[in-house]
Amino acid sequence: MELLTPTTDFVFKKIFGDEQNKDLLLDFLNAVLKYKTPIIDLDYEDTILKQEYITNKFSILDIKATLSNDIKVNVEIQIRDSDDMLKRSLYYWAKNYSADMKKGTFYEDLKSVVCINLLCYNLFNDENLHHKFTLYDKKLKQDYNEDLEIHFLEINKLSLQKSSTRNNSLFDWLNFIKSPHSDSTLKAISRNKKVFKAMEVLTVISGDKEMRELSWRRDMLIIEEASCLNKAKKQGRIEGLKKGRQEGLKKGLEEGIEKGIERGRQESMEKIAISLLDILEDDIISEKTGLSISRIKELRTN
Repeated sequence: MELLTPTTDFVFKKIFGDEQNKDLLLDFLNAVLKYKTPIIDLDYEDTILKQEYITNKFSILDIKATLSNDIKVNVEIQIRDSDDMLKRSLYYWAKNYSADMKKGTFYEDLKSVVCINLLCYNLFNDENLHHKFTLYDKKLKQDYNEDLEIHFLEINKLSLQKSSTRNNSLFDWLNFIKSPHSDSTLKAISRNKKVFKAMEVLTVISGDKEMRELSWRRDMLIIEEASCLNKAKKQGRIEGLKKGRQEGLKKGLEEGIEKGIERGRQESMEKIAISLLDILEDDIISEKTGLSISRIKELRTN
């Protein structure tokens, strides 16, 4: 049986966003965040996975939870490059951060928010697959506070990592998410009980006819959205070229008219200057016509 792909957001949420699989999300988060004190529990904010969400290409099937240390976490997987991932993630962090700010509350009531973005493409121009961003002052060497934390995991960079760094829980999870059929995932299953359980969950999902149909429909929607965006970009480039061509023609025409007027004026002044050659001196003709003395001398010679 062919396994479904965990990189599909619907499948990813089905594995990690189910209350019965809370231990899987806990293990994954501890592997990513690596806090000094491991996370021991969490509460999901939304485990409902309605069919209309799955079949709506604009739905964001992320995972939201509050950890035992009161930190809010948002986990999202992205298959394609949307060209605005950095701002997008910051926007979602701000949205989650301000969600608790209601009438009668205080700023001190705002909870720290951690955003984790799993990317199926490369965002940063280096070989590191895990980037963590916080608010930090380089001169003071001091954090602003611990409320902002944004992670990016670029799973396509797994093959670029040194073999000595691959034998850990985070790599086990990322290999499973990227390619559950791979040899690396088989090794991860043999040494990590949580990844083994995740494979069992994925196998059950993959064997469910309805789940396979929903997964296929979700994939098609994502492909359709990507195709529409690509078409829009191409159309935008064509329109840009057309606009640029029109502006170029307009500018060229204006410049041509200006040059034509200037040339006509030059010819008129030269005719006047020729008629005065036998009457006036060169400096006086230059003053009257605006022509240079060198040009008047050329007219006199010719």
